[in-house]
Amino acid sequence: MSSMYEDWMRKAFTQDGRSVDAVWKDYMPKEQKIYEYMLGEKVNEIHGTVKELANRFQMTPEYIVAFVDGFNEVLDTPYDMTTITEDSQIDIVVDFGKLYKKMVEYKAEHLYELPQWDGIFTPEERKALFLEQKKSRTIVKGAKIGRNDPCPCGSGKKYKHCCGAGH
Repeated sequence: MSSMYEDWMRKAFTQDGRSVDAVWKDYMPKEQKIYEYMLGEKVNEIHGTVKELANRFQMTPEYIVAFVDGFNEVLDTPYDMTTITEDSQIDIVVDFGKLYKKMVEYKAEHLYELPQWDGIFTPEERKALFLEQKKSRTIVKGAKIGRNDPCPCGSGKKYKHCCGAGH
């Protein structure tokens, strides 16, 4: 028997990993409503079973599983998504800074541009978080070592006669 999470993944993505637009079109506005509520009311904790949260947010239990999956990477203790059932207790404690950066990383503009963020962070704070996230994805290469430069290992030899030998 497959888990709720596996059922969701099969429904939301094709076998070659593409999103099933109709499913996401239905899910995303519902997901957005939860974020609007959390940000608007500054609610940084959500507790309840999957079934209770589905009732509270007028979603299917499967959509709650998808919502938890979206949050999982910003939780201190991520859930094993494959073990979640309708009776699983969900305890989400939100770090709004981490959440904002994760939304930026996933290019979820419809979420990181919600007006409700104004009650959480100033425009300056949001810009700093945005740039911090963008920078964390940038690979900075060190300066290239020339063949005749001193070897960075500290031997005093030229790079070509030391660690660079044979390259």
